[in-house]
Amino acid sequence: MQPNNDEAIIPEEGEKDTKLPAKRPRRKAALKSVEKMMEQAAKDEADDMEEDEDSKPAAKKRPRRKSAALKKSDEEPSSEGVVMNVDAMVTVMEFLPPRSLMNVALTCKSLLSRVTTTMVVRSALIHGDNAKKTFEELYKLMKNHSIHPPSPLRLLRLANGRKCEFCVKKNVLSLYQDMNIGAFSCWNCLTKAPDPLTMAFKSSWSRCWRNPIYRCILNHPRLASRNKSKGKFLWIRDRLDAHGDKIGPLVLWKNIDEMANSTEGKNKTALLKAGGHNYGAYNTERDSLGLGINAWIDQYMTDNLSAPPKEDYAEFIEAYTDITERAERIVREKEQKRREKRQAKEEKRQQREKERRAIVDKFLLDLESLIDEPYRSSAMKKCSSYYGRRTFDTPFIEDIMDPYVSGYPHDEAATEAANKINEILRLFPKLVKLDFLSDDDTFESAALAFFREKFPNVEALFNNDSNYWSNGLNSKFVDLLKDGQSFKALSSLERNDLSPILLATEPTASLANSSSHLNGDSIKNLARRVWRKHWDHLETDSSFDSTKNTLAFQASHNYFGQVLAKVERYATFLREEADALDEDRRKSMVNEVISGYNSQTLDYFMEQNEFELVKKYQVDTDFRWDEIRRMRGQN
Repeated sequence: MQPNNDEAIIPEEGEKDTKLPAKRPRRKAALKSVEKMMEQAAKDEADDMEEDEDSKPAAKKRPRRKSAALKKSDEEPSSEGVVMNVDAMVTVMEFLPPRSLMNVALTCKSLLSRVTTTMVVRSALIHGDNAKKTFEELYKLMKNHSIHPPSPLRLLRLANGRKCEFCVKKNVLSLYQDMNIGAFSCWNCLTKAPDPLTMAFKSSWSRCWRNPIYRCILNHPRLASRNKSKGKFLWIRDRLDAHGDKIGPLVLWKNIDEMANSTEGKNKTALLKAGGHNYGAYNTERDSLGLGINAWIDQYMTDNLSAPPKEDYAEFIEAYTDITERAERIVREKEQKRREKRQAKEEKRQQREKERRAIVDKFLLDLESLIDEPYRSSAMKKCSSYYGRRTFDTPFIEDIMDPYVSGYPHDEAATEAANKINEILRLFPKLVKLDFLSDDDTFESAALAFFREKFPNVEALFNNDSNYWSNGLNSKFVDLLKDGQSFKALSSLERNDLSPILLATEPTASLANSSSHLNGDSIKNLARRVWRKHWDHLETDSSFDSTKNTLAFQASHNYFGQVLAKVERYATFLREEADALDEDRRKSMVNEVISGYNSQTLDYFMEQNEFELVKKYQVDTDFRWDEIRRMRGQN
């Protein structure tokens, strides 16, 4: 059965599909292009045959197409490589900081072999930072010839060291933290690890006191150690770093006893004892006695401890000495450049600030001309108080102006700020009219008289001095004013203390004038505390409740009278006591009930029925604090 032409012929399993894809019929233009290419190829082949017949060798023909050229380049790669001038790189390396110097040196063996001690010392001292501190401590050890002289690569690793090179965990910023061992090590690896690096050799041991040669050895300059409370910590055994370089001090812990018990050591001990130096510490005067202990220890280290000759330390010491002065000069020059850079930056900042201030001054000048005329001078008054740290005397003006004067005000900033300020200032005339207070109510009429005397006009609002460092016209006052809470707004200008209203009305006014035991300050403090006791609702309530205000006003008068009556009885009690006090002391104790100690004293006075406890409260400090803790609910 013949398959349908519309169905795809699927080859059987294992049979390979060898059918080529159908070719798209070419256009006439494409056929002409192919014919031209074939003619050109035939022509090129004929030219090649003619050139082969000539005696001269045929010239290398250049590929005519890009694909042929790429194929040619793939088949015949160039054998020329990049040649690096090592001498030029070494010259560059001499000016690199330690970290960059190590990165460059590790690129190839040629550059690694060209690193010298002088190069590393110069890099560390000139570029400063932790590498300079490390080499300053290393110089002390090298000058005393007390450690194995490090190779240039070892010096380069020390210049870049940050962590303990034994546990590779803890940061170690400088060699001076490592007890003068010439390696980067943490305290745990030095003394507490399973295989510690050092061990204490105590000068308090009996053999050190019986044999004076121990003191001479332990104080020798080539002995790398550090005095601690437990003694001198000495290197336990020879160690190699990760690259096979011998590191650490020359003298080990065990070498101290070996040196002291040697034949020459015993001879030097006998000489010391014969000279009466049984317990003396080693110093240079020993050599002047002809004992030669210093030279003997140096020779012993050379013969028995394989100590390197002092010439091996010369390159480092000379390089450090020669470069130190130059490094200090370079550091001074760098610091001078940094100082000049900071100065130039500061001058640039001051210039920008000067330009900004000019823009702000122009903004303020334009703004002042847009403020409503009646309040212009008062609203834009500059702050004269040093402690205020404000530009304007009125706080809400400062809050509005701050976003503009702290940056660069835009072109429409003056109009925008003036509209905000004028919107608030136009509420002030209605506020000072006091239309929200009535003459029919006792409290409101007293408050009306007080506020009318305190703020007769808008100018008085700006000149208010009841608040600290400002006139009190802050954002809180503005919010209350916009919310229609005029009484709370005016009360906030007095820090919510309207006790003068209480003292100006009867019967409190008469009682205050008739008091013979309380002075003026105590009367004011009493009125202030009475007001705070009965008028908390003014700060919490969102509306002005006339009934509640009238009741609170009457309760304040009553409480003020009760306090004064009890004060009179307490004064009489003090006068009639067996150990009667003098007049001045009695008045002082009466006034202390109102103004002394703390705010809880008056509450304690009013709750006590026995004046003996009140007197004890004032006289006995321990009893007073016990009572204060009781009132506060503390044990």
